[in-house]
Amino acid sequence: MNWDSLALLILALSGALSLLLSQARDVLAKTAEVIHAWREIRQSLRAEDRPPSRQDLPRDGGD
Repeated sequence: MNWDSLALLILALSGALSLLLSQARDVLAKTAEVIHAWREIRQSLRAEDRPPSRQDLPRDGGD
């Protein structure tokens, strides 16, 4: 193995590692967004399941 091959191998490995790290960062960022959206969905479903409180009931005009 000569110096040119070694330099190309190092460049290729650093490029592959850089690509791998950027992809992992993107996946983790998307995962955080999915978890946040899932929590919002669960909260809205829980809000629909609970019985209406006095504040939620429509008021009569009383006229």
